[in-house]
Amino acid sequence: MNYRPHMLPKVRSQRIRDLPKIYRERMGDFMPCTLRIASFVGLSCAHDETCVMAHMSDSGKGTSTKTSDLETVCGCQTCHRLLDQPSRFEKGQLTQYGGAVEYRLRQAGAETRAALVEMGIITIPDAEFTK
Repeated sequence: MNYRPHMLPKVRSQRIRDLPKIYRERMGDFMPCTLRIASFVGLSCAHDETCVMAHMSDSGKGTSTKTSDLETVCGCQTCHRLLDQPSRFEKGQLTQYGGAVEYRLRQAGAETRAALVEMGIITIPDAEFTK
């Protein structure tokens, strides 16, 4: 097999992108921001009702293309902006705390994927789930 990671298939799923809406319908509350990177630049997360799915900057992202919907996280308006369009100061702060930011991004991915499984958007045949 000729493995080419830059050519991995990209998943497009309206149900994944609708996670905050589905969460609200089933849980009766807004889905919280899983990114939570605003504090690294001296800000606070915006209200949970501003949360949307944000595509992580990852391999597979290129000119006019987004990463796979499997690489999305739930981000409030503030954190989503920081991910996509940080100011020069904000970019410097995120770089200064790079290790902590990277850890937070990994955690956001894990939390979001867990919510996708919990809401039944991603299913894993024959899996056992524990809490």
